[in-house]
Amino acid sequence: MISYNEACQIVFSAKKFGICLGLERMTLLLEELGNPEKQIPTIHLAGTNGKGSTLTYIASILQEAGYNVGTYTSPALHKLNDKIKYNGEEISDDDFANIIAQLQPIIEKISQTSYGPPTEFEILTAAAFQYFATMKRPDIAIIETGLGGRLDSTNVVTPLVSIITNIGHDHQDLLGNTIREVAIEKAGIIKNHVPVVSGCKQLEAIEVMKQCSQERSASFYQLGVNFNCEHDHETFSYHWENCHLINLKAGMLGKHQQENATLAIIALQILPNFSISETAIRNGLAKAKIANRIEVIQHDPTLILDGGHNPEGMSALTETLKASYPNKKIYVLFCAMKDKDINAMLQPLKEVATDIIFTSFPFERVMDPQQVYKASSLPNSRVIENVSEAYNFIEQKLSPDDIFVITGSLYFLDYVRTCLEKIELSRHKVTN
Repeated sequence: MISYNEACQIVFSAKKFGICLGLERMTLLLEELGNPEKQIPTIHLAGTNGKGSTLTYIASILQEAGYNVGTYTSPALHKLNDKIKYNGEEISDDDFANIIAQLQPIIEKISQTSYGPPTEFEILTAAAFQYFATMKRPDIAIIETGLGGRLDSTNVVTPLVSIITNIGHDHQDLLGNTIREVAIEKAGIIKNHVPVVSGCKQLEAIEVMKQCSQERSASFYQLGVNFNCEHDHETFSYHWENCHLINLKAGMLGKHQQENATLAIIALQILPNFSISETAIRNGLAKAKIANRIEVIQHDPTLILDGGHNPEGMSALTETLKASYPNKKIYVLFCAMKDKDINAMLQPLKEVATDIIFTSFPFERVMDPQQVYKASSLPNSRVIENVSEAYNFIEQKLSPDDIFVITGSLYFLDYVRTCLEKIELSRHKVTN
């Protein structure tokens, strides 16, 4: 048995091998484990935006229906354990260490082959499959791709349903420069005779999904064609064939979240061998929450955290702000990673932001806020590099009716959340 810290060190030591797309080494790793990925039913998700939210809706509904649910998500933000969960609870430190100890001799063995050492993501993916297959045995595991789809390490499963959420521009250095190229990579998760749910918006992406589904004899369900989501501000309706559910309420803000919820409903309705009641759907949708997805954590003034880490995410945030907070002053604190299209990300915010502050935090991939400022040419913007000073600067300007949005990288949001918890704890000690 190894300690949790030793297990983390084994995983972190694989970081130096970076991202290495391909399935050969992953397949070998799982074969050495006895193919745990084949021992549990799965749902597989890919897409640029909406994967995590759609997964959360599905898991919440299934749990409301009485099923035990495993989830594997990306990225790990606070600690390695937060990627792997059973009924919403992170894998324990002891269980994680136990699984990594099982993997350690296999990692060493594969490292000596021509395939080379497994990457960090491959190790964590194998750990998730092994945990679900040997320790918890959920009724179903919901697996989110890390990057792309076709060559992603999770693409070793043959799921009961494949879901491809909205396609956008992200990781273009690895996935391609056009929507069609990105869509082809995402469509790589489509398997023979496995039904496909698509939330794609662009015609070229939809055509790719349809074609790949036809080639693999997979039933294809397209949002806005085969099933529909009708928005009514705080509620929405779902329509598919003879099923009509009205006055549904999603646990997360925005039209895009209502559409993600719709993807979850259709996926569960076509999922074989599972019984899901309308009550479970309604309660599961309403209870579903995920941190940093247009998350309101304070009122008067309103404080919102959102990890809009690409242009499509920023557009969704902006549309939600316009719909939910018209004629309000909106102050934005922003930080992103080096590999992002900053101009495209910030363009939507021009429509709603009263002031924008560019900041930074201790992280190796963070983009210099001065570079962001020069590239953006946004009016009413400035740089305050220290995130605490930037937060305090905006906070002092706020009136109870204003909106304060902290957005950009999910890693940035996780850092800010930790800072806010410390601030709140400090204030609580002072008042007591």
